[in-house]
Amino acid sequence: MARKQWIVIGVIVALIALPVALKLSRGGTDKLVDVESVAGRALTPTVLASGALTYESQVTLAPEVTGRVTEILVEEGDQVTRDQLLMRLDPAAPRAAVEQSQAQVRQARLSIDRRQVDFDTQVAKTKRFEALRAQGLVDANSLAELVSTRNLAEVDLRTSREQLSQALAQLRQAQELLAKTEIRSPLTGKVTAIYVKVGQTAVPSFSGIAGSTLIDVADTTSIDAEINVDETDIALVRVGAEARVVPAAFPDKTLLGTVDQVAIAPRQQYGQNKSYPVRIRLANTADVIFHPGMSCRAEVLTNTRDDAKVLAVPVQAVRYDDNPDKSAQAEKSIASVFVYDAGRAVKRPVSTGTADDSHIAVTSGLKEGEQVIVGPAKTVLFLVDGERVGVNARANLAAKK
Repeated sequence: MARKQWIVIGVIVALIALPVALKLSRGGTDKLVDVESVAGRALTPTVLASGALTYESQVTLAPEVTGRVTEILVEEGDQVTRDQLLMRLDPAAPRAAVEQSQAQVRQARLSIDRRQVDFDTQVAKTKRFEALRAQGLVDANSLAELVSTRNLAEVDLRTSREQLSQALAQLRQAQELLAKTEIRSPLTGKVTAIYVKVGQTAVPSFSGIAGSTLIDVADTTSIDAEINVDETDIALVRVGAEARVVPAAFPDKTLLGTVDQVAIAPRQQYGQNKSYPVRIRLANTADVIFHPGMSCRAEVLTNTRDDAKVLAVPVQAVRYDDNPDKSAQAEKSIASVFVYDAGRAVKRPVSTGTADDSHIAVTSGLKEGEQVIVGPAKTVLFLVDGERVGVNARANLAAKK
């Protein structure tokens, strides 16, 4: 029994002594780190935003006259051409208005004919009286009365002509209202939504009640993304900037595009910050199964490929510690990195600048070619200034490749 106890104790001692022996055999270096050289890079900072996919050109058709829907000639998904008839409303009331206006036009023309005859008669009579007056056969008062009657007849004729112009204008207006009972496509594209049924009443309204919207038609040849950029970032977004868009339905597919429009006025919802709509023209959308309103997220590049290179290090290499100086003018945190120097991790305070997804600019504290410790993350988190470290040769060889 005693012999077995000694065997167990020996095994435990061996398990404890083995790591210690391995540590001593490495000469005291108990941490392996990954390093990367400080180098010049053209950083590509991005603005992140979310939004939805939409067609480049989409029109929602609304009724301009009140009428019952009598016929719907298309279905959702149908391809249509410009000016194609899509839907009919009951034309009874507008057609009656047209017939009434046509009758008023005819009446106005008859009135003109009657006034013209009366005016011509008064003109002829006035000429005869003027001849008689020249011979002294009629008095001046009789001629003056006749001239006044002729002038009144001329005024009545002009009034009738103005009434005809008014009647013609009312006829054109009635004909336009009649034409608006036929709903036609304003563009070539696809019917994406139909909001009414046969028998339902179409009502011109801005309140969104039933019947105030008829049909949606979109040009499906190109797809855009409309994102909402926070007011704190909108100054960085410019027309022509490159963008990467990832639809929520296709998280493994990135759509490339450029910023086409940046809104001037903000959009604000109750309880939320102001945001500005930004439209992105997408390029590689041929394989996208698209439904309007699909959610997406976007990254908009805020600089160009021609921007100057700056000294930069990986983002994970930078640590931020609380600043002991609590004055109002002092920064809340101090940035630092660990520099690999002759087998030791040397903590170095730095000043940082612009960053992108992987690297951050260092404006002071480092020189090009110096090696900064970038990982592993758990090791970097617990490093101490001056601590002995070794370089993970295999990881750094893979990084160089």
